[in-house]
Order: sequence, then C-alpha cells, then structure tokens
Amino acid sequence: MNPKRILLALIAAFVAISATDFLIHQIWLKDTYAPDIGKLWRSEDDMNAHMPGIFIGEFLVAFAATMLWARIALGGAGIQCAIAFGVFLGIFYSGSAVMQNAVQPLPSGLMAKWIIGGILQCVLASIVLFLVYRPSKGCPDIRGS
Repeated sequence: MNPKRILLALIAAFVAISATDFLIHQIWLKDTYAPDIGKLWRSEDDMNAHMPGIFIGEFLVAFAATMLWARIALGGAGIQCAIAFGVFLGIFYSGSAVMQNAVQPLPSGLMAKWIIGGILQCVLASIVLFLVYRPSKGCPDIRGS
C-alpha cells in the first residue's frame, strides 16, 4: 500500500462524505427534519455545537472505506469493482437507518430517503477512492477461481 496515496484518498473520501452529508441533510432532507426539531433532532444551535462529533464520525467512515478500498486495490480493482464496493458499503451503512427506524419514531419515508442517500453517497465516495487510489489491475474474481 502506498501511504501518500492512502492519505490523499482519505482526504478526498472525507471531503466527498462531508459534502454529500451536507447536500443530503441540509438541502434534501431539511424540510423533512424541520417539524421534529426539538423533539427528535437537536436545535440548529445545539447541532452546530456538536459539529465536531459529526466531523469525527465522517472521518471514521472515510477512514474505514479508504482502508478497505486500499486493501481491495492490492488485488486490482476497476471502476465496476469500485461501484460494487460503494453499493455494498451503502447497504451495510444503511442498516443503521433500518435499526433506528425500529426504535425511534422517524418521520414517514425518512428511512427510505436515508437508505437511498446513503447508497448514493457511498457509491460516489467509492468512485472518488477509485480515482485517487487507482489500482493497476482489473477487479479480482470473488469466486476464487
């Protein structure tokens, strides 16, 4: 693994995840969240006070995705592999939305929006990882043959 490329990929993934989180939560879902501010969600001022926690969480997700991608890239992986990685990572990541919906009275349709947004976000981040940490071979055969 190339430490310089990993660091660049980590920074790029963090930026992609942070930017898409902003687009998903502050633009697309803002009106969905609005009626429940103070009940299910923190106020804007309280949320701003907790932004370091959001950035730490985004960094941890970016770090995990980057390290997994760097490992996958050792065997060679094309853009199709990066997209598949993003879809599966998004499905994995979206499991928390399903669990949260089971224990918290979320607004109607929010879980589905989180899943759609999460999968698209992970696919985009995976494409960014591919472009920054591009392997030299094609996607490895997962069947082992």
